[in-house]
Amino acid sequence: MARDERGRRVYDWWSGHQRLFGVFSTLFLFGKGDDARARGVTSLALDPGDTVLDVGCGPGVNFPALREAVGPDGTVVGLDYSAGMCHRARKRVRKAGWENVHVVRGDAARPPFETPFDAAYATLSMTAMPEATAVIDAVYDSLRPGGRFVVVDTRPIQDAPWDRLNPLFTPISRLATNWHPDVDVVGALRDTFETYSLTEYNDGTLYVATATREDGRAADTTPLQE
Repeated sequence: MARDERGRRVYDWWSGHQRLFGVFSTLFLFGKGDDARARGVTSLALDPGDTVLDVGCGPGVNFPALREAVGPDGTVVGLDYSAGMCHRARKRVRKAGWENVHVVRGDAARPPFETPFDAAYATLSMTAMPEATAVIDAVYDSLRPGGRFVVVDTRPIQDAPWDRLNPLFTPISRLATNWHPDVDVVGALRDTFETYSLTEYNDGTLYVATATREDGRAADTTPLQE
């Protein structure tokens, strides 16, 4: 995750309480988290042999689906700033015996990679990064032409009258997950990448954003509601 000591401490703590985090996520995502993750992996359009970066990989929840998509000749690289989460992710990799999945502790705004990626994926991590815009710029620079960055994340309630609940939910999420609801991840993706699409869940509070690095075309910002 991006360089943020409070965020590191929060997720180091969560790394030792994964079941509790799962319950918390399910409640706040109204049970749509797995659906959004599955759509996100599909939206990556990975091919066998591809190399994919998991930004803010946490304990490696996405690794099985990403590894299946790239196959034995592909590579999955997980990046996280939390030492605790990296430990859990590496433990998952060792237990599964995956030789083509690697975990790196580092700052997503300043990724320690030189080789370009075919795609990048971030689930429920971008809004935990105060430097999300810098992370998006860094991911863009790390992608090959035609590479996709798919983000599964959350934002405050968009429409009245339910937006009146934001003052209730926002402090809880900020405290529990280092959530930064003021960071406009969707807007930054739209402004940075050439093409862009959005699928919304839960009236827009949960979304899958797909952005592609390819020159010469204006962004498509039509949301798809689910």
